[in-house]
Amino acid sequence: MKKTNLMFISLLLLFACSKAQPEIESMAKAQSLKKLGAVNNAAATPLTWRMVFSDEFNSSGSFDATKWMYAPRQTSAWNKYLTSSPDYVYQDGANLVLKMDDAVIAGDNVPYHSGGIQTSTKFSVRYGKVEVRAKFKQGQGSWPAIWMMPELPVAYGGWPNSGEIDIMEHVNKENVIHNTIHNGAVTNASGGSTATRATAYNTTDYNLYGIIWSPSSIEFYVNNVLQYTYAKQAGATSAQWPFDKPFYLILNQSGGAGWPGPITNADLPFDMQVDWVRVYKQEELGNPGLESATIAPWVAGPTTTLVTNNARTGTKAICEQGGTTTLEQTVTGLLPNTTYTFGGYGKVIAAGTTAIIGVKNYGGTSMGSQINSTSYQHASVTFTTGASNTSATVYYYKPNSGTVYGDDFYLNKQ
Repeated sequence: MKKTNLMFISLLLLFACSKAQPEIESMAKAQSLKKLGAVNNAAATPLTWRMVFSDEFNSSGSFDATKWMYAPRQTSAWNKYLTSSPDYVYQDGANLVLKMDDAVIAGDNVPYHSGGIQTSTKFSVRYGKVEVRAKFKQGQGSWPAIWMMPELPVAYGGWPNSGEIDIMEHVNKENVIHNTIHNGAVTNASGGSTATRATAYNTTDYNLYGIIWSPSSIEFYVNNVLQYTYAKQAGATSAQWPFDKPFYLILNQSGGAGWPGPITNADLPFDMQVDWVRVYKQEELGNPGLESATIAPWVAGPTTTLVTNNARTGTKAICEQGGTTTLEQTVTGLLPNTTYTFGGYGKVIAAGTTAIIGVKNYGGTSMGSQINSTSYQHASVTFTTGASNTSATVYYYKPNSGTVYGDDFYLNKQ
């Protein structure tokens, strides 16, 4: 929808809206944490969300430049009036305000000025959960949006071939917002998409807009209710699924061109107020806290067993006895040329025994960090995947005789 008019609107659903959610509450309820206290929120069970980016917009003045940059003015309908000024993008102590008006600015001879920011070059994500709590004013010609574009803009070719994820768009005085996908398979020559859904929203208050993006689908939510799912097809090419690359976030208040049409100046100023933005990733590691019914997806060595004693947190831990043995897991779906940290906690039963937390098969030299304490000790290794490597094998290894325990492992993208 960002490049030209979107001409298709699908079935309207009515639903109850909700107000603000607590920080750990989200639109799709993750499983409860079974373990707490590990470094970097790591002692979480599978399918638990870990926050990797957030902005609560509780300051005053300009936005946080370590997270955002102005979206630049260009020639597309959505960005032709963007203005890199704190008059059009600012924090008011409780919200980020994105504004549009018809003020006259000396030396900037355009009929309107509007605000937009993006995380390009500062933060991007591939797969995860994105949530934005926001409200906006209706008006003829208004076009607020919360959306995502690929950090590599021509990975699969120019727009729309490399993809676009429109988490929320609104135009004019409609009582619906639009969730839309763009790519080479669903976007036509005029910019309209067949992968779109119109959804009712609370027109007078904040709404929670979000997606859950996995390797197989993108789910769109409004106020914690699933509204639309775009699924990867079997045997899909990049034309239908270019969504395997990192995307960055864009927040903007636009209007007056393209889809919404001309502005009725009496409706100005337009604004979108954003309460917060939060982005989460699922744990990269399967069964990190060892609380599942079996040891899988870990692979155990000959004298490595899952036990219900000596757990650091929760009720289970790993025990390695006898001679040399190991616990390993090959993690797939990692990003090339990307830095990760694998870590966890271990202890030995007797002095002189050693355990090693380490990584191998990631495109670099195997590395490990020793544990030799008789009480639980944290250890970790930080590594960067190779230029074409998308997997790594992490391990908890006992190289000599004795007994060691391990618990609360994690793998985090830096």
